[in-house]
Amino acid sequence: MTRTLGADLPALAEAAPARAALVCDDEEVSRAALAARIGGVAAHLAAHTAPGQGVALAMGNGPELVEAFFACAVSGRQAFVYDPAWPAPYRAAIDAALAPALTLETLPSLAPAAFPPAPSPDAPFYVGFTSGSTGLPKGYRRSHRSWIDSFAASAVEFGLSEQDVVLAPGGLAASLHLYGVVHALHIGALAVMMRQFHPRRALRLIARHGVTALYATPTQLQMLVEAGAGESFPTLRRLMISGAKWRAETRAATLALFPKAGIAEFYGASETSFITIAHPREAVPAGSVGRPAYGVTLRIRDASGRDLTAGEAGAIWVASSQLFDGYACGDAPETRREGGFLTIGDHGRLDEAGFLYLHGREKRMLVTSGLNVYPEEVETVLMSLPGIEEAAVFGLPDDLRGVELVAVLRGAVDEKSLRAACRKLLPAAKIPRRFLSFEDWPRTSGGKADLRALEAIARETFTR
Repeated sequence: MTRTLGADLPALAEAAPARAALVCDDEEVSRAALAARIGGVAAHLAAHTAPGQGVALAMGNGPELVEAFFACAVSGRQAFVYDPAWPAPYRAAIDAALAPALTLETLPSLAPAAFPPAPSPDAPFYVGFTSGSTGLPKGYRRSHRSWIDSFAASAVEFGLSEQDVVLAPGGLAASLHLYGVVHALHIGALAVMMRQFHPRRALRLIARHGVTALYATPTQLQMLVEAGAGESFPTLRRLMISGAKWRAETRAATLALFPKAGIAEFYGASETSFITIAHPREAVPAGSVGRPAYGVTLRIRDASGRDLTAGEAGAIWVASSQLFDGYACGDAPETRREGGFLTIGDHGRLDEAGFLYLHGREKRMLVTSGLNVYPEEVETVLMSLPGIEEAAVFGLPDDLRGVELVAVLRGAVDEKSLRAACRKLLPAAKIPRRFLSFEDWPRTSGGKADLRALEAIARETFTR
């Protein structure tokens, strides 16, 4: 089995040179052209950087970014995948912290070249970025081995093969979509991407290319469902959703839009890859995020590091060969290692059958009136109510309770009815004291709710 990323691309190109490898909107790149371009960029990197050095990819979404990413991987360099939406201070802080040996904002015209010898499977090849506690992104470093073993988990859990057509419609600065495109190309499947996500254009790509597998965030899925109301796309056989919080009507609309798609929901993190998988055919208990993914072992531990029994809640510890190497910049005090296991500060419990239930993140936990409250629990309840599309719960300083719970909502809200519904589903201390509703939610480049921006809005609104 190939142990480094992209090593099989020349063989795939030789086997079927004219076969399409990558589609980006209306642009199509063949296997032969893709391999030749990657080889040319790899030769350029070898001429301007040393093995192991970092290359900042400050490029927009498109085939050029994919080619530069693979060129870093096959040449033994580290790809720093920058988000083009970063404000200038973010970009400057990351540059200062990582000091890339080379920055690519475009690709020069380069002659095709053969691939260089493969690097070590344990060599780092990628630094991605996720939100940090200081407001600046923190960079997480991954090795070839960690992603190759994640690909093995994808093969088992999702059944993707060279015959698939895989759409990852979001920006590649988000690891979910980068992973989807890179995995498809690595195994010889057709990868489909977009320079900018637009739901109607995404649906047209699904129809035009017979897309069989789709990676999507919950927000993107909701937008696809709304854009495709009344339509059906039967070629899709696998829908892979990260961190979904399903409403019953959303699931029903999804199945109407993609009637032949098996829905696989997975819980994971940039630092861990896959943690759990929820397949409907496995009769996942209500409220669970599934059982451990292929190659993953889970433990629940208390604050002293003691393993807890089924039903007891504590920190979630993960062991697998898919874990990240460490942070390249920034830090996260809640991320810790011990005896081959890693925790990122998420809390939950396992049942007797090994299914995992999330309680929330350690860093988001709030204490109000002496009670520990995980905002995620309250958000899940709020989103189960009619008319609430999204919810985010925060804690604001309060002289009486220590922290006052407030909720920001997207959707139609009747506050009186909302409070009455909450009283039936939540203890009094977990019911938000104040609610704010608006439609124009700030989002990250990956399409997720921007919790930091939402909290700032809540603070500004409620502390006037």
